[in-house]
Amino acid sequence: MIVVIDSGVWISALQFGGTPLITVRSLFRYHQIAICAPILVEIHRILTLKFGWPTSRVQGALDDYLDYAIHVTIPDECPHVCRDANDDMIFESAVVAGAELIVSGDRDLLAVKHYKGIRVLTPKAFLDEYTEFERI
Repeated sequence: MIVVIDSGVWISALQFGGTPLITVRSLFRYHQIAICAPILVEIHRILTLKFGWPTSRVQGALDDYLDYAIHVTIPDECPHVCRDANDDMIFESAVVAGAELIVSGDRDLLAVKHYKGIRVLTPKAFLDEYTEFERI
């Protein structure tokens, strides 16, 4: 299954671990991750500016995951799907990648629930539904 991971889940996984990290590792191991440049920019921006990570640390933390990811290019103008227009890139990435699922903790994304056959689940809901035996 192809899955788009919201930048907030990536940041939580890398900075704090826990359920978000277990989710990212499970997705990496058993599914196909899709990502776009704006998601990567947001991850880099927050980890460097808010948490003080050097750019090299951010890149190193993402490298293994992203070597096998589907990198998509999204249109400059995404259709308005979400209450927060900044989150529309997540849906557009999923559409372009042919994803079946978005994993996010963002309330605005979760409020959409479904878009063009793409479901939106929290990291915990993903683990509960898809990984009974995959827990790392």
